[in-house]
Amino acid sequence: MASKRKTIQAVTLIIFLVLMFLGKIQLWMAVFLGGLLLSTVRGRLYCGYLCPINTVMEAVDNDAAKRKRNRLKTPNWAKNNIVRIGVLVLFVVTFIFIQKTGKKLPVLPALFAIGILLTVFFEPSFWHRYLCPYGTLFSFFSKKNKAGYTIAEEDCIKCGICVKNCPADAIIQEEKEVPIIFKNDCIVCGKCREVCPTKSISYKGQSTQTV
Repeated sequence: MASKRKTIQAVTLIIFLVLMFLGKIQLWMAVFLGGLLLSTVRGRLYCGYLCPINTVMEAVDNDAAKRKRNRLKTPNWAKNNIVRIGVLVLFVVTFIFIQKTGKKLPVLPALFAIGILLTVFFEPSFWHRYLCPYGTLFSFFSKKNKAGYTIAEEDCIKCGICVKNCPADAIIQEEKEVPIIFKNDCIVCGKCREVCPTKSISYKGQSTQTV
């Protein structure tokens, strides 16, 4: 599944860059809207498989891990829901402005650059969980989604490795308890499954677990 995801990421990144080079990046919105609708039943597959920002962010993140380069934690002020909603409101207002005036503002390329730049200096959750307006929309739309990664409680040793490696802060663990994956915040990257020492995490299309 990991190799298939990487292939899809590479193809969609190329498509995104070609559209950006041709000045037709607005066409990407069709892909985004399709992903938004899909998220209501299958989770944030767009984020993990199609999002060009996340694709490059993963490369930056992997490079930082290989070089053992420490990055800054998400600032506490950013964890306030007001910040998250405020960024989304600004994004929506900008989109409405573009539609009303016909001006072509480089919103997508700007967000692409901001997401990557932030990941150079901060852990990826700063963007994925708290600042990305697309991520916030997907979080809302996938609120009732049942599909996603699930932890088998009987196999979990409660080591917390999945929590530490989640790039979206989508896994929460109370002391000495089995971690919980919040599917509306999960970006379906599969990192939790990759690092799990007991292979207790799997993707289920019709999970019955509610989180």
